[in-house]
Amino acid sequence: MVTTSGYEVERIEISSLTPQQRNEWDTLHGRQTGVSNPFTSSDWVLEWYRSYVPEPARQHLLWIRDTNGALAGVAPFYEQTVGPRRLPVGRRLVLVGYGLGTALELPQVLTTTADARAVHQAVVRWTRDAGADWSEVSIARDQAWFEPGWVEDTTAEAPHYSHRAARACVVLPLTGTWDEMRGGLKRNLKESLRRSRNRLTKSGRSWHVRTLEGSEVDETAVHRFFALHSARAGFDGTTSSHPDVYADATRRDMLVRLVPKLAQAKEASLVELVVDDQVVAVQLALHSAGTSYVHSSGLNPEYWEFSAVTLLQAELVQAAITRGDRYVNFSPGPNVAKMRWSETVHVVDDFAYATGGRTAGLRFLAFSQLSAVKQYRHAVSVARANSPAPKPTPGSGSQGSPS
Repeated sequence: MVTTSGYEVERIEISSLTPQQRNEWDTLHGRQTGVSNPFTSSDWVLEWYRSYVPEPARQHLLWIRDTNGALAGVAPFYEQTVGPRRLPVGRRLVLVGYGLGTALELPQVLTTTADARAVHQAVVRWTRDAGADWSEVSIARDQAWFEPGWVEDTTAEAPHYSHRAARACVVLPLTGTWDEMRGGLKRNLKESLRRSRNRLTKSGRSWHVRTLEGSEVDETAVHRFFALHSARAGFDGTTSSHPDVYADATRRDMLVRLVPKLAQAKEASLVELVVDDQVVAVQLALHSAGTSYVHSSGLNPEYWEFSAVTLLQAELVQAAITRGDRYVNFSPGPNVAKMRWSETVHVVDDFAYATGGRTAGLRFLAFSQLSAVKQYRHAVSVARANSPAPKPTPGSGSQGSPS
């Protein structure tokens, strides 16, 4: 056990977690302030470990208690070997959801705003001395910022820390009733919602939106969500790229087990558009401590012109208001569709740090270079996938510009 400024850090064996400890964890998860994180619940984290890092030796679940012995933070780390498979670069400690995991996941330490600075300081000092080449942590800007002193009080020959990346989410602050909020929505969003309803009504088909909760969210409903998500990914009638993120069997199996369990705990729901008794669009939502999280969606491409997903998101916002939520989080990656709802951005920053030897530092530098190349290639790929095909320039002929 390590003590920092009165906050004690202990690594917990998952197999020995008691019902009392699970209850403490879930209570802290429900006490989150600000834009809360649904991916820090005990159900999510433990299922993630089971799916991606089942080896106990690689699981580093950290328990942080304050000066009074109360649970102040839970930091679910795991050990990952990074670099090319044939020539691994090094070993790092990162949070659950980082480097592996499901789509749209937000790795973060579970804590409250009041304890955030002390908890993150304690976590950094524990992980920096845990034997990995380096560690990485994600910190919400409304909670804390990485402080140099967290790695400077060491006798190691190569202490360092660096800002790695920023992860931005579009969030909609909820104030007043739905009617009051709808009046303040952007003009193009209000027009999209009006057009969606009008087109569905004029189609002559019967339609309604329903929200599945609790036991209604079963394996059948989750598989239906997968099928519609895959159908949307296969649609080529738009310039936007929507890859099938659930083509991976591990992701699918994890959500089949997890989403019904979360729904029973009132932490997940599926919003569906039903037309002539057939589900044609679906939106997955996660719920935690005053925040509804807009996760991935699915759509029958035949209903693309009806703006079905936008319609479902409006239903999700209305339900969040009724629930008494403070925010709706539209997930990482601001884009035109999300910015129609809000221009408020919630930012989580990633930091890397270590207090090891120079050899470990060189491993980190090598990984950083490889990572930068990978990020560049990914950025180019995403930009190309979401951009309209360039028009031929005058005089270039029907084949376009020469390569």
